[in-house]
Amino acid sequence: MGDAQQTAFLALAAHLDQQGYTFVCPTPESQARVVQQRSGEHGTTLADFFGWSLPTDETTLITLLSLALLEQLRVASIITAAERDGLSKANFRLSNFYLPHVGNSETVRRNRLYYIHSAFPTKDGDAVFFGPDTYFFLDFLDRASGQLSRKTPTTVVDVCCGSGAGAIHVSHAYPGSTVLGLDLNPRALELGRINAALADCRIDFVESDLYSAISSRRDIDLITSNPPYIASSANGDIPVYAAGGAQQGLALPLRIVEEGVKLLAKNGLLVIYTGVPISCRRPDQDPFLERLEALQDMELLEYRIIHPDMWAEEVGKGAYAEVGRIQVVGATLRKRR
Repeated sequence: MGDAQQTAFLALAAHLDQQGYTFVCPTPESQARVVQQRSGEHGTTLADFFGWSLPTDETTLITLLSLALLEQLRVASIITAAERDGLSKANFRLSNFYLPHVGNSETVRRNRLYYIHSAFPTKDGDAVFFGPDTYFFLDFLDRASGQLSRKTPTTVVDVCCGSGAGAIHVSHAYPGSTVLGLDLNPRALELGRINAALADCRIDFVESDLYSAISSRRDIDLITSNPPYIASSANGDIPVYAAGGAQQGLALPLRIVEEGVKLLAKNGLLVIYTGVPISCRRPDQDPFLERLEALQDMELLEYRIIHPDMWAEEVGKGAYAEVGRIQVVGATLRKRR
């Protein structure tokens, strides 16, 4: 992705803002249901095209975008050229970065911020995911900011950053901080740079297997993470952006905490949002909370159940055969020394 594509995305976002565009990204299952219900339909609105990923005819696109903008988006490969049937499709979705709501001037600014991610369906191994988990994560980051001292963190790292949602949020919250976004997916990092430009913030995006690119540092004031947490499967049908590895998806989140503490400065904070499988036979047992409470070098400041029953379609089969529900939680920890 080059400068031409970033310029085209900026032009598109400005146009969507002028048109009052709104699209709250749903779960893949909800989007699939809507797309199936509207099978055979052509898009008629901006949300149909850039939200629901419906194919749209040339006449409608010119009405929605203008001929000049349409050509700019095609040159930048944001929109595919019309096929033999005369229909084009967006190669990306644009969603509201924050859940729209009524409030103060800061709310107005947030309501006008858009986020670029992969078009539906997100089946490619390097697909860039966005959805309800991200909205919950950003809301928890807002809450967790109250745990920080009045001193602005010097360096913030968002690990498993994807296309930059957490990094963008903390960059706005702490404009004087150096913010790093780490991820294995080059495609996500490319989109992260564009999303940061849309949000008018400076972030250094670095390709890294967890903390490998910064493993020698010991001066990080804040680590944030919304990592993949769905249990990896033997047949490999879980995309990279969702796979949390062994231990029913807890392996990766636990690594982020246990390896992250080594990089934190004294009194540094780690904020993580993740899913936790709850056994149908032991509904009183939270395996993630137990591991966090056993950490010697970290003090658990907050542990909150954000949603008690996410990804119900995954429960009761495969690695989740003995799981009653998957709850999503947010945890804030402080390094003791």
